[in-house]
Amino acid sequence: MIVERLDIENVRNIESAHLDLHSGVNLLVGLNGSGKTAALEAVHLLIRSRSFRTSRTEGIIRRGQGRMGVGAGMRDAEKGALRLTYARERGGAVALRRDGRVVRHSSQVAALLPVQALLPSLADLVFGSPAGRRQWLDWGAFHVEPDYAASLRGYLRALRQRNALLRAGDLQTLPIWTARVAEFGETVASARRAYFGRVEPEVTACLSVLSPELSIRFRYFAGWKGENLAETLGRQYDRDVKSGTTGSGPHRADIDIEDDTDAASLTLSRGQGKAVASALRLGQARDLMTSGTRSLFLIDDVGAELDQGHNERFYTLLNGMECQIVATSARSDAGEMLMGYRQGRMFHVKQGCLEQAA
Repeated sequence: MIVERLDIENVRNIESAHLDLHSGVNLLVGLNGSGKTAALEAVHLLIRSRSFRTSRTEGIIRRGQGRMGVGAGMRDAEKGALRLTYARERGGAVALRRDGRVVRHSSQVAALLPVQALLPSLADLVFGSPAGRRQWLDWGAFHVEPDYAASLRGYLRALRQRNALLRAGDLQTLPIWTARVAEFGETVASARRAYFGRVEPEVTACLSVLSPELSIRFRYFAGWKGENLAETLGRQYDRDVKSGTTGSGPHRADIDIEDDTDAASLTLSRGQGKAVASALRLGQARDLMTSGTRSLFLIDDVGAELDQGHNERFYTLLNGMECQIVATSARSDAGEMLMGYRQGRMFHVKQGCLEQAA
């Protein structure tokens, strides 16, 4: 799936922008605060129905305006052409539409096009909390396992209900929801384990290109110790009752990232952590390509922090996947290095105005 046309209205400092995008690289060049990242945010909002900068979507609406909107004309060799629109009113009303028809579940849009966001905070995927790595797992499993989203929703609903019963001290009803947590939890963990097994070789291969000097191991932790979640919950029953929360399950899952001596988060530099996180994103996109699904890369401040050699290897990997890219840079020369690997278009961004370069 390719985004051919992008329309943005009242997103942060962008009053109105209409871009005809290239199927390869699209480079947005401008000073900090000019609106480059806002354009990336608009694309992410349209596809994922959420911002990568804030949980308060209403705050994205341009100051003094009552609504914002993002639209995209998209095309796929199999699905043909389609039109997506996202609108948000100040006050809460949200409308997501495909070809004019209301979309009830945002996952139906997210499934159309995997988005890989490479932001300045990318290294947090390595150094940050397990929640980010679980999201990485879930995003990949969602795109390769048709029933995964429903299983994950079922697990999270059962988990919330069990935790509510634990806090309320309702031990009579607790076994019913414990059984549901165990059932859904095993299904979620099994899907994550299968996905990790197929994507880990791709991640390792990407890292060997990006940073061949690093020796990193990736291991999946399901969120509990032992073979059976139901038995684990049974053993931890008293502890869960005392704490008022479920201590084990897929909500505690993680990807352990280790080097030859210790946890990678303790020994890697910030730049090395960014290289490992890049490998996780690139490896995920390469795995999706095996099923014919190309990702859309949103890269903010492309080429920043890392040396020229690393950037060249990174761009080579991107080029090999032939994914569509929308990237930003405060320096045209940094972005031009990326465009040297792929055909594309450059857009100048100034005070919320975006114009294609001649």
